[in-house]
Amino acid sequence: MLINTVILFLRDALPIFVLVVYLYVHLTATNLWLLLCAGVGALLSLIYINQIHLISQLFDGNGIELSLWICQVFVYLLALVLGYGLNRNRSSNKNYLYWTAGLMVSLTLVSKGSNFVLYFDGYFSQSNAIQSMLLGTFLGLGICLSLAILLYLTAQWLKQQLGPWSTWLLVHIYVTGQLVNALPLLVQVDFLDSSATAWSSQYFVSIEFDRLFNVLFGYQAAPSIAQVIVYALALLTPLLIFYWLKLHSASHSGIK
Repeated sequence: MLINTVILFLRDALPIFVLVVYLYVHLTATNLWLLLCAGVGALLSLIYINQIHLISQLFDGNGIELSLWICQVFVYLLALVLGYGLNRNRSSNKNYLYWTAGLMVSLTLVSKGSNFVLYFDGYFSQSNAIQSMLLGTFLGLGICLSLAILLYLTAQWLKQQLGPWSTWLLVHIYVTGQLVNALPLLVQVDFLDSSATAWSSQYFVSIEFDRLFNVLFGYQAAPSIAQVIVYALALLTPLLIFYWLKLHSASHSGIK
């Protein structure tokens, strides 16, 4: 029970902490924004869990997998909206960027936080498991908070040295990794065929760093060919488009 709880926090809570830290630094957000995002996300998670039986019946019984995949796709697209807002570089965009970031956090809380509700609801009735579960919760939270502080300091330094594009790049790499991590959901419902393994690096990276790298940038010890292709396209295509837009905007400004 103790180990399972810690693993749950590393798998589902750490991605939430990482996204919140990146967005908090990127937009120089306030504590009120953070509380609102957490409150809305928690509420949506409870609604999702309350309707889980109805959702599971959608799409010929594939509703849960597809709804979680759709959540992740929306989080990825919203990250691109943040990048587009940076490219336009107008102060009038500030409010909608905060709404965009808040929606990203809320959707991530729905996809990741719902696992916590199901997990704790299943074990709270077992009196002999409560002590181990609480200890695992404190350990998991401690690890997540420690890593979040380190990432916060790193992101702050990068923003001071390189500007806001550096923190957006952290967000973009993160959401790309999470998008690729969600691909097995499509394999489970036969929307995507499982392809051969592209390579295996499980003997070069320890399991502790494996979990951390998986959260930060979607590292897979043995990725499939489909995961590699999706990762490359999802990561590089927006970067090329934004670079072209920046050059296009600079050329027009020079003409004027």
